[in-house]
Amino acid sequence: MSRIAAWISKEKIGRREIGQLNQKIDMLEKNGPNLSPGLLAGPVNSKRRPKMVSHILKLRINGDRALRPMLCKGPIDMEREFTMLIGAIEINRNLDTDTEEADAVRSAILIDENLRMPHERYK
Repeated sequence: MSRIAAWISKEKIGRREIGQLNQKIDMLEKNGPNLSPGLLAGPVNSKRRPKMVSHILKLRINGDRALRPMLCKGPIDMEREFTMLIGAIEINRNLDTDTEEADAVRSAILIDENLRMPHERYK
């Protein structure tokens, strides 16, 4: 199970929000970084280390909750791919997960690209 699928289960994300997530991922796959303004935001800085340069972006999904799955360009092929890293929810403009966690996943993928999984439709 992918980290995003585990997050969906843990947070009990509903079918409508999962549909919105799948739709945004489809748009990202089709349009790359040329998404409509406001759908992809970043780089998102760490709350713990705000001056640290971040490679982390967030996908903006507004439903019953403000879902903000974190992703990055690449990290293997920086021009042609995005990698979903971890799930997050934004509450009062604050993410419930720090970008350092997403950056740790990104760093692990740079060491072992076999940690990545092919894109899947979430249910």
